[in-house]
Amino acid sequence: MSGNPLKQINNIYGYVRVSTDEQVKSGISLETQKQQISEFVREKYNREVTEFFADEGISGTHAVLDRPASRDMTDVIDRHDVVICTRLDRLSRSSSDLLGLIPVLQDIGITLYFCEQFGEMPIVYPDAGRSKGLDAKFDMNSMANQIMLMVLSAVAEIEHATIKDRFAAGKLDWASRGYAIGGSAPYGFRHEEVKTGSKTRKKLVEVPEEQVVLKTIYKLHKRGLGPRKIAKQVNSMHNIPPLTHSKVQRILNRKFQGVPDADRKSVV
Repeated sequence: MSGNPLKQINNIYGYVRVSTDEQVKSGISLETQKQQISEFVREKYNREVTEFFADEGISGTHAVLDRPASRDMTDVIDRHDVVICTRLDRLSRSSSDLLGLIPVLQDIGITLYFCEQFGEMPIVYPDAGRSKGLDAKFDMNSMANQIMLMVLSAVAEIEHATIKDRFAAGKLDWASRGYAIGGSAPYGFRHEEVKTGSKTRKKLVEVPEEQVVLKTIYKLHKRGLGPRKIAKQVNSMHNIPPLTHSKVQRILNRKFQGVPDADRKSVV
């Protein structure tokens, strides 16, 4: 490790985060990130990671200090500690959050790496821009570097939005073909497992007696009745477990239901 003697390093922490199953499928699972960080630490410091902090199922748009694992990490880090993430967007997708956090880490005396994105160039280094004889530094006192960081954050946000759009489009496609897209079956349907290629998916199959109730709900809604009145009439007309007005509202609002035969537009 050139220009960075081991005696200057206390603890080495890894921070990893994943927000969705989609990210796992894209090859950025928690374990993949941990492996990348561990290899980086062994190569650069000839050491093992002291401890990993992992936030699972948490969006990068949440402020760093609002996440359980990153909050725990900030409680233990101290001067001459090293924090390593694979990429900038694993720590945060918010440029304002990053621009507020990075100077604080620098003041504490933390060295911060994004090992996949910037390699061996630390983004935060104690006394960055002032110390001599150390590795190349990303000086946060530089306006150009602050702008670059904001651009990278914006790119990360665009990538995230693209993933969300593709995921939603995929859900719509499966729903249009009558497949379940997660969660329990909507009112009027039950799940039935079917083979689609090498995978097993849940098909939405109509429940006849509930389909009759659905048609009544949509018909009353088209007449201008609200959820409370609809629930009251449906419960008096059908021999079913009572529906609440909130249940009726969810039925009227729900998306991705894949209801070709009980489509509200076809109900008169």
